[in-house]
Formats: sequence, structure tokens, C-alpha cells
Amino acid sequence: MNLLKKCLLVVSVLSVAACADLDELLVNPNGVAPDQADASSLYNNIQLAFNDIQNDPYFFAAGLARMDAETGGFTYTATHQPTEFDGMWGDFYAEFLPDADAFIALAEPLGQNAAVASVKIMKAYGYMQFADLFGDVPLTEAGQGNAETPITNPSRTPGAEVYAAANAMLDEAIAQLEGADDFTVAFDNFYGGKAADWQALARTLKLRNAVTTRLVGGGSAVQGIVDAGDIIDQNNENFEWHYGANRNNPNNRHPFYNDSYEENDGVYQSNWYMWLMAESKGFIDPRTRYYFFRQDKNIFPSAVQSDPNAFDCIFTAVPNPDVIPPWYEAVSEDMPYCLGSYDLGYFGRDHLNGSGIPPDGQYRTVFGLYPAGGRYDDGQTNEVVQNAGTDGALGAGIEPIWQASFTHFILAEAALTGNYDADAGELLEKAMKLSFDRVTSFESLVDGSEVIATVPVTVTIADTYADDESVEEYIDFVMDEYESADDTGKLAIVAREYLIALYGNGLEAYNLYRRTCLPMDVQPAIDPNPGSFIRSALYPSVHINRNLNATQKGSFTEPVFWDTNDASCNY
Repeated sequence: MNLLKKCLLVVSVLSVAACADLDELLVNPNGVAPDQADASSLYNNIQLAFNDIQNDPYFFAAGLARMDAETGGFTYTATHQPTEFDGMWGDFYAEFLPDADAFIALAEPLGQNAAVASVKIMKAYGYMQFADLFGDVPLTEAGQGNAETPITNPSRTPGAEVYAAANAMLDEAIAQLEGADDFTVAFDNFYGGKAADWQALARTLKLRNAVTTRLVGGGSAVQGIVDAGDIIDQNNENFEWHYGANRNNPNNRHPFYNDSYEENDGVYQSNWYMWLMAESKGFIDPRTRYYFFRQDKNIFPSAVQSDPNAFDCIFTAVPNPDVIPPWYEAVSEDMPYCLGSYDLGYFGRDHLNGSGIPPDGQYRTVFGLYPAGGRYDDGQTNEVVQNAGTDGALGAGIEPIWQASFTHFILAEAALTGNYDADAGELLEKAMKLSFDRVTSFESLVDGSEVIATVPVTVTIADTYADDESVEEYIDFVMDEYESADDTGKLAIVAREYLIALYGNGLEAYNLYRRTCLPMDVQPAIDPNPGSFIRSALYPSVHINRNLNATQKGSFTEPVFWDTNDASCNY
């Protein structure tokens, strides 16, 4: 893309005066002065678009990983269609990439190395994300050509080459950040312009890429990446988007909060995921009440008896712990059915329950304090939270794109699969501690904002927030379980605990599931014949319908390049 086109793109996005004198720019294309372009607004738009790209695939990826409920149909084909990613495709190719390239062209000649590097890192992650979801995607021809003859029908680049190009971008960014000053050219919602934090992120994303591609040889790079320098291994280095608590003009709250705390019923949570946390170990995971808020804490049996029409259980009129589908029981005799927990009343939906919506809005378990900025579940009161955005932390949550706990979990995986020389058990224990520390930090403040989480002062700490003893008991239980397991069992435990810590990040959960075929004993579909599992997303309609060089893939059973597992792999 030539500078004239980039300049026109800046005008179209920001309506700035930077391109008023095109002749001057053509004479000296590298002589763009700071007062000729609104770099701050452009950078802010880049970060907003980047975060939109993180939000877009959440329910697709989280549903397939059983982190969220799949409710669009009874089969995978019915649940996910090509139109699902039209918005994400536009957010990346029409919004983010043109702005990113324009910013780099404007800021790089001015020596804004740290800011430019941060944009390259976001760009690299965006491409990796698209390769993870779709496989082959436009890269080398995306946004190319010139104002007179733009490439409007870019060809797709193989996913492995997309990953290689993304790693090259990360290397370039790491080099630019070496010795670079912190930047103030724009507001940085992630790291406040700190060059060292962006550099640690770039190195960590290279580690993430190595573990993601370990089935095709990428794991050989893990040891060298860790040995080379600083990576994200403490919570103060986490790569997180920080939401606000503003309801209007603009609404900058967490999307999960917008879903559950306005006037409409929230989405269904995953019964299996809630059961995994609340009951599967015989005691409740202390993070459960941070993740989920039960509007009705006595749903079984009191609500079942008072309002049986509020439940859609497919095989029984109301939740019945003694009746589960035989294909559930074949996976596990403890498999939850219709409720995520009979004893504790976590109410969502089973995997691929696409039936109609009964009058159950006041009973549904909704998003909680972490990461949505909603209500903490004190275990005491029954309250409906569709109150026009006035409950809990008012949506001031986070987007957990990459956290220190994630780093330790993937290193534990790498250690167990022969790609990293370290004690996997120690890494697992550290990962869990980091996860608990980050989740429980939401107790009084959400990321340093002045929004206080709603917790009744009359409730004792034993009935509210996780205390050190309950966290220690949880970690001790998992580590005892880990020590007594064989190698396969150890990896399954790491995957299970990683899935729990990933709450709010659907893409990494989906990648984990496809890469490891773990955790074990996940809930099958409510229909015994749901069709084949989705191993990559179909290309969006906007790409297929508007690009003359684009053809739809044969099936969503086609794996991405790094997924070499057998088709029968625990799906």
C-alpha cells in the first residue's frame, strides 16, 4: 500500500488534516510532521479494533471448548454458520489492519519505536488468531496495491506461513523495543506505554506460538525462547484490556456485563463447566463465586417445584439427578444433566441444547465479578440482576488476553511433552497460584478503578471471598491428584486446570482442546448424533461473496495446520 493510500485511509478514519497537502507528501513521503496527523486518535482506534477482535470469536470458541454453553442448535452444523464471523473479518481487515499500517507509516519515521512495535505485536497476534480459527487467510496481498489499482481480491496464505510471518513481526518488534523509551504518543490501555512490558509480551507470544504448534515441530523453540529473556510470568505483566463502568456515551463496560446486567436475560452458562468448578472435585473451586452469579441459589428443588415450566431438560420434565442420557453416563457417571450442580443450583444449559427458550431468565446463572465486572455471589441472597446496569462492579472488568498463569500452564504442558526442561508439577502449582491471585484481586477494586465490588458488609469472609485456607486446600488437592497420576493423567490435569484459569478467553481454550484432546470426560452433546466436531471455522460470507479468489472450505472438519490429531480425538 503506497503512502498516498495510507494517507487517504487516515482521512477516512479520522478526518484529519494530515493529507491536505498531497503534493508535499509525494515530494517528501517520509517528512510527516507530528502536527500533520492525529497519531493519538489513530492509535486509540487501533487498540479498540484490536480488542473487538478478541471479543468476536469468544462464544464460538468457548462453546466448542465447553467453557460456554452451545445453544444455537442440536448439531454443530446448525449452530455455526459462515455469517458468524462477518463482523470479525471486517474488524480485522477493514478496520484494524489499514489503521495499523497507516500508524506504522506515520510514526516509524518519527522514531516512535515503542509505539510502532506495540502495533506490530497486535498485528502479529491478530494474524495468529485468524490462522487459529480459519487456517489459511489473506496475508501477503491484504491491503496491498495502490490507490489506482488496489488488490481487492487477495489470495489466502497457508496458515503455517501466516504463523511464520507473525513470528517475524514479533522479532522485529522485540528488536525495536530494545532500549526504547516508553511512549506517550497515545493512551495505551494495555501497558500505559511501557516498552519493557510490550517486549515481554512479544517474547511470550513467541512462546505461545511454539507450544501451539508443538505437534508440527514448534515445541523445539520453547527452551530457547524462555532462556532468551523476560516473558510474562507475574500478574503485573498481564496482557489485559481494562473496561470501564460507563453505561452511555460511550458504553465502555465489559460485554459480559452488558449481556447479563441490563434488561434482557443473559446467555446460558455451560452446565458442564460450572459443574467442573462447583462439584467435580467434591468441593467448590473458590473461584466459582467470582466467575458466576446465581440469581436463584435454591433452584433445586424449590424452584423446580414452584415453576416447572421454567426448565427445558429434553429427557425429563424438570432437572432429575437420577435420569441422565446413557451417552452422558458412558463418559462419566457424574456427568451433569440440565443443571450444572444439583446441590448448589448452577443453572445453565447442556452442550448443544438448541431448543426454545422457556421463562427462565430469573433462574439462569449469569456472569459474575471476574472477569465481567458483575456481582460477586455471596451465597446468601436471591436477586435478579437485570437492573439497567446498576449491580456489582458496573462492568469494569478485563479481557484476559494473556496472563502469567497462562504462561506457566503452557510451560507445564511443554515440560510434560518433552519440549521444556523443567518440573511440570512446580509450573502447574505456580500457575494455579497466579490464577487465584488474579481472580481474588477483584475483591474490592477492579484493576485500580474506583468501582467497588458489591458485597454485603454483614456477610462474613468465610461465606464470601476465597480465603487463603480454601485456596491452599484446592491447590493441595490438585497437586496430590497430579502426583499420583501417570504421564497422560498429569497432562489431563494440567489441561483441566488451564481451562478453568482461562475463563473469559475462549480462543486459547479452543486451541488447548484441539491441541491436546483434553481435558478428559467433557460433556457430549444433548443429541446423540450432533455431527462432526468443528476443527476450524468456515470462512465468513463477506470473504466468500466479495472476493473473486475465495472459495469456501469443504467442511469445518478441516483442521488448521498445527492440529494433527486423529479425528476421533475426544471431541
